[in-house]
Amino acid sequence: MPELPELQALAEGLTAAAAGREVLRARAHQPHVLKTAVPPLDALVGRRLTRVWRRGKLLLVECGELSVVMHLMQGGRLGLVATTGKTPRNVALTVGLEGGEELRLREHGTEHRASAHLVATADVGALAQVAGLGPEPLGLDPAAWRERLAARPARLHTALRDGHRVAGIGRAYASDIMWAARLSPFARTDKLDDDAYGAIARAADAVLTQALQRARERITTNLPDREERVTAVHRHAGDPCLRCGRTLERVSFEGYELVYCPDCQTGGRVLADRRTSRFLR
Repeated sequence: MPELPELQALAEGLTAAAAGREVLRARAHQPHVLKTAVPPLDALVGRRLTRVWRRGKLLLVECGELSVVMHLMQGGRLGLVATTGKTPRNVALTVGLEGGEELRLREHGTEHRASAHLVATADVGALAQVAGLGPEPLGLDPAAWRERLAARPARLHTALRDGHRVAGIGRAYASDIMWAARLSPFARTDKLDDDAYGAIARAADAVLTQALQRARERITTNLPDREERVTAVHRHAGDPCLRCGRTLERVSFEGYELVYCPDCQTGGRVLADRRTSRFLR
């Protein structure tokens, strides 16, 4: 799933390339993707694209008084492409712009979980998907991290990915943040001390800032179909830890896995690789 760095780079690139262009047409090719009926999608026609911006893992295409709020989920991708006569089968929604290009929301896989809401720009903050988000993680101080993660105790890896606590972090960067902070994925957020929350704040800033810099180098107006992230531990199970050389281990869940270094994060202990494990506290 695209996360904060990739989505932020895309929003910046799309704004630079498309701001000021008039909307010539708008269509939901897969009706399930559009979750609102009023106003109709063609109410965008004749308006000019103002900007594309990001909030958490949402992309917001602002066209004056109306905005399209998109959640790409796992298989969704958004890009600015040349308008062609035939629309590919995986395209869910298009917004045609003057200049012969269109914003194209495409969706891979069979789950079709991507969504789009057309709302008044003034009401974006009241949309449930936006209103429920926590603060952005970059620049968040240790006290704020504690407040967001510990108020409702949870395992650290779960809390970091909860957009209601802190917005924009997914599985990939959560794993790298925990590795950078030298914390167990299964540490309880209410048991972490001030030093741990200081480490989380520093790690989140470092990991996400570096990832954003890399994303800006490769993402401008189109999200790639495949992940091209540079990560320290995400998807590196079996590789040596970049810090200590110990083999990275995984804990598998249905549909995903998290990767960690036993020496750096769990006191040398390898966590059982099954969902019913008795996890390290």
